[in-house]
Amino acid sequence: MRQILLALLMLLQQSARWNPNADVIFTNGKIVTVDTNFSIAQALAVKEGKLIAVGTNADALAFRGSNTKLVDLAGKTVIPGLQDSHIHFLSLGEDVTYEADQTYSKNADDIVKSIADLIKRRNIPPGEWIRGSKWDQYKYPAMVTRWQLDAVSPQNPVQLSRTYRGTAVNSEVFRLMGINDEKPETWPSWWLKDPENFTYEDKIFRQQRRIVTGGGQSRDVSVPTGVFLGARATQLLTKSPRQYTFEEDVQSIKTGAAEMLRLGVTSVVDPSSRMGYNMRVYQEAYNRGFVTLRISAVHEGTFNTQSVDFIRQRLDAVKINNLGNSFLRWRGTKFYGDGGVGSRSAWISEPFEHSMELEGSSNLGAPVMPDDAAREAQYRVAVDYGWDLHTHATGDRAMRQVVDLYMKLIDEKRKTQPNFSPRWSVIHAYMPMEPKTNMLADMKKYGIIAVPNPVFNWQQGTGFATNIGDVRMARLQPARSYIKAGVTIASGSDYGVTTHNPWMGFYALLTRKDQTGGKVYGPEEIVDIRDALRTYTINGAHLTHEEGFKGTLEVGKIADLVVLDLPSIDALQQNPELCFQMPEKVLLTLVEGQVRYKKPAFAY
Repeated sequence: MRQILLALLMLLQQSARWNPNADVIFTNGKIVTVDTNFSIAQALAVKEGKLIAVGTNADALAFRGSNTKLVDLAGKTVIPGLQDSHIHFLSLGEDVTYEADQTYSKNADDIVKSIADLIKRRNIPPGEWIRGSKWDQYKYPAMVTRWQLDAVSPQNPVQLSRTYRGTAVNSEVFRLMGINDEKPETWPSWWLKDPENFTYEDKIFRQQRRIVTGGGQSRDVSVPTGVFLGARATQLLTKSPRQYTFEEDVQSIKTGAAEMLRLGVTSVVDPSSRMGYNMRVYQEAYNRGFVTLRISAVHEGTFNTQSVDFIRQRLDAVKINNLGNSFLRWRGTKFYGDGGVGSRSAWISEPFEHSMELEGSSNLGAPVMPDDAAREAQYRVAVDYGWDLHTHATGDRAMRQVVDLYMKLIDEKRKTQPNFSPRWSVIHAYMPMEPKTNMLADMKKYGIIAVPNPVFNWQQGTGFATNIGDVRMARLQPARSYIKAGVTIASGSDYGVTTHNPWMGFYALLTRKDQTGGKVYGPEEIVDIRDALRTYTINGAHLTHEEGFKGTLEVGKIADLVVLDLPSIDALQQNPELCFQMPEKVLLTLVEGQVRYKKPAFAY
């Protein structure tokens, strides 16, 4: 009897300690749950980082206690925290602090102005490198030249990275390389003529200039403008800014996290550990409390043409797959299948536009591992070690190779594990429905996930259409066809190739407009806001094996949520141009119930 009484006393003490009241209750809102029915609730309650009520005001207020914070949303919208399922996140904090972003530049003058503004904002002294990124020559009437950059940065070397495989520099960079316009003896062999090892993607922009030599003689000669395209062309530039230090990279995580949370992003996927370096940075940042959003997956790799033995040794050295917790996890491997459409190096079944004219042959792109058996052998190592497979594949032939090999490996695994259902993905996944290679049904059947970057259709639409033509451009990243076929798509930005702002990805999904002229490519592939939101929430959670605790606003799940200054989520459907204003319409971002961003004017 005494033991029973003691047990009852302990239960009563535990019951007394347990407080059923919510920490915070949000009322009078439009709670977009993104559940199976895409239900819209009125209120929700949060306790210890989890949702304990989602429904009417009465449902939530039933958990009100004397210390519960009440937030009247006054009709505002709440959505689950967004996930960017493909972002090279580590450098974001450094980029937004130190670099000139060319995402919104429409001409050479805009580029020059961005450099001048950066110099003024940071008070950059002479001699310090100036960095920038995300230019695309297809968007401009004429690409910027080094002489235009010289006008605002005569004493600073400038390096601007293209969206993909390209660099623009000013004359100071050439001077650091020992090249002087007025001294022909300093000109390298490639100054007037392209090297013989250039591929079709490599190009040095040149312009005729009057050169006055040291002897006072002048002549007209076509010299580099400072713009280099392609992997081999950019390697000719032997001077570049110093690499950021490990400590600077760690600090970048803190700044980058704040930037993403400001935009409503609570989870990210980094597609490459850079052979473990990124994980070392993230772990140190985590130890210091800087990881204030979820780095839901960091893929090991990237693997290109490395030997099977190399991959085996690398994965064996890591030892533990799926290492970490809900805020930092090392899982999945990344392989590289081809190049990109913007650089005319995607592996495709029909030639790029004007390839005979531009490249002198039928250009079908650049496969990384054209031999299926060699790629399969690489995949098998990762699968044997239990790692998920994720492969960069932009062209349809690259995608077909990936899907075929995934199917083969899944069929084999299911002979001994009938319920084997991996979360393997095709990264970028531009062309799933080309006539010769259509793979939508196969992707659906095998649960292969597409991880596209919708913002490409907006930010690089002009260049892509130039390279593959309007007909194929209309099928590029066909979101509606993916969804109709039953393929799960998890959207990402691919920052630093494009803007990290997720709302421009929404804009691309809702309009398929090109940034340069507003042309709509493939209006039949436009999706509604509900499907667009799923690609940035629950579908991303599915990709990272986390749909059980995040991705929707349902009882029992984590309180990762965003308050938006919108009367309803449908406002974006009715007026997609609001996407440009969304960075200012994010009022509050919670991660596991903790305030990670709050706009000063919002009452919380």
